[in-house]
Amino acid sequence: MAAPATQRSILDPRLLAAAQRLALTARRLVAGTIAGRHASRRPGLAREFSQFRPYQPGDEPRHIDWKLFARSDRYYLREGEVDTRVAITLVLDATASMQHRGAAPDAPRKFALACSLAAALAYLAENQGDTLALQIVADGDVRSILTAHRRQPFQLIVQALAAAEPSGRWPADGSRLTQALRRAELEAASATDDTTSRITVVLTDGHEHGGEIRAALAPLRTRRHELLFLQFIARDEREFPYRGAVRLEEWETGRVIETEAAAVRAAFLAAAQRERDAWSRAWNGDRFDYLALMTDEPLELGLRAFLRRRAGR
Repeated sequence: MAAPATQRSILDPRLLAAAQRLALTARRLVAGTIAGRHASRRPGLAREFSQFRPYQPGDEPRHIDWKLFARSDRYYLREGEVDTRVAITLVLDATASMQHRGAAPDAPRKFALACSLAAALAYLAENQGDTLALQIVADGDVRSILTAHRRQPFQLIVQALAAAEPSGRWPADGSRLTQALRRAELEAASATDDTTSRITVVLTDGHEHGGEIRAALAPLRTRRHELLFLQFIARDEREFPYRGAVRLEEWETGRVIETEAAAVRAAFLAAAQRERDAWSRAWNGDRFDYLALMTDEPLELGLRAFLRRRAGR
């Protein structure tokens, strides 16, 4: 088994730079991005002045505008437009299939790329002032790193990513992820009254045995989640460049197939394409966005194009 990544190896300067210049915006649930924050039209007590309202029993006296009181002999409070924060949860697929690196000997593992991208998105979220959580899926379970009440959330996320190593498979019971996400929601809600929407970012290769990933994510579509599905695809999964006799081993079950590459190439490529189409077509739409990330191409280019496309919607 490969050694866990170091924090330095996870922090890709190109991805961090790309994230720093962009904003991760909830397409429908949040209206715009101002100075790196999600603006709300809901009036409340904030720094940006919007209007006055009369003092009411229960209001804090410290919010009274005393200059206006001196002129009118009445108590008024200054209202502003409250910044609305988004609760961002990163769901990292740390199952055994994420060890795949493709046919080239120097190709990166999917898991290493997913960790770097997760770190970049965590960096972006912290800069926006959004609440942040990480769910690591491995060995049939979900490990939660909740940071809403912690200092330096980005550093906590990076530490968890550096310690993670892919193994096992997705939970057969999809409710495990649902319960973990619910705990993250409750923590985010307790940290601020302004969180009104949620973005869940899934970083995965999409490999499943019986629809367990779809089962885990399906409940999110009926709730107030904006779901981003980022799928990592290696070159050999797009081209199947093998020749002659091949030995194919399934990462998570250990099942082995020995065959001739020419005999299975067309079927393999067709099946892989059907799986990608199933995500991009059947799920794409309201509150769901899909992006295929090629592991042999610079991730920062895909991230930049993706976030710009979302921001323009």
